[in-house]
Amino acid sequence: MLKKTKFALVGVVAAAAMASTGAQAATQTASAEVDIVAAVTLAQNNALDLGIVATSGTAGTVVLPTGSDTRVCSTGVSCLGTALRGRFTVGGATSGYVVAINVPASTTLTSAGNNMVLTLTPSMTSFNSTGTPQIFFVGGSLAVGANQAAGTYTGSYNVSADYQ
Repeated sequence: MLKKTKFALVGVVAAAAMASTGAQAATQTASAEVDIVAAVTLAQNNALDLGIVATSGTAGTVVLPTGSDTRVCSTGVSCLGTALRGRFTVGGATSGYVVAINVPASTTLTSAGNNMVLTLTPSMTSFNSTGTPQIFFVGGSLAVGANQAAGTYTGSYNVSADYQ
């Protein structure tokens, strides 16, 4: 009788195990979101213009700061006429977002195969948008060689503004 009881008990336990429910599944509601921002616009209002520079046979430097259109000319060069900082307007940026401004470190100015390097300096590298247009300036520093050839030196550089 003991054998039958053990066998019957094992059978009841096995049947109970088979009848138990499977593992419980968990469900979670997930969310998704996106911020749509307005396109940033960028316009050049003034080209960077160092004006007229006269050489004297000695190397010199012309600096146009971002804070004013007044150049600083070292010994070796004379600054004539007027100069203008590069002026840019960033518009369209959505309020509350940071906008980065990218200006290269330098550009090469060329005239009839002669070159000079203009080091560029922006007045800002980013700003917190308030939704209104933001103005920034680009100045620079130009090293003029002692025997720099006369001519109109020109060059270009890429400026960009985008959300950070």
